[in-house]
Amino acid sequence: MRDFWDEMRRMREEMDRMFRELNERVYSRERLLPTPGERLPALRTAVADVQETDENVIATVELPGMKKGDISLTVTENMLEVKAEKKEEEKEEKEGYKSYRSRYAGFYRRLPLPVPVDSENAKATYKNGVLEVTMPKVEKKKKTEISIE
Repeated sequence: MRDFWDEMRRMREEMDRMFRELNERVYSRERLLPTPGERLPALRTAVADVQETDENVIATVELPGMKKGDISLTVTENMLEVKAEKKEEEKEEKEGYKSYRSRYAGFYRRLPLPVPVDSENAKATYKNGVLEVTMPKVEKKKKTEISIE
């Protein structure tokens, strides 16, 4: 009978070790789970996709529940940064009763672009929770062959 309980203890220790390693390898890289004593991050990573066409680089970012005014965009020659924050507060006071509710939602994503873009002529549209940013590519400088005098 003793062998049975020793085996059960060994199996539990092995399972604990496996879950610890899984947590360290998978979650610590992406920071999906907080370390002990740490709060969950306030900003979530937005789902995004970057495509390249002949003339443009098009980035699509999903920002569910956000309004156009909640979104901030920064475009540089080789990077797109998207921030979205939404804060809601609700207070209710009645005789002998007080209620306070607050809600926060936020997204952040910094996307490296595959080629240099013209950030001054970038255009963005937002519809049904999907942000689309169209950025024209910077024209490649032509190589000019010169003669030696």
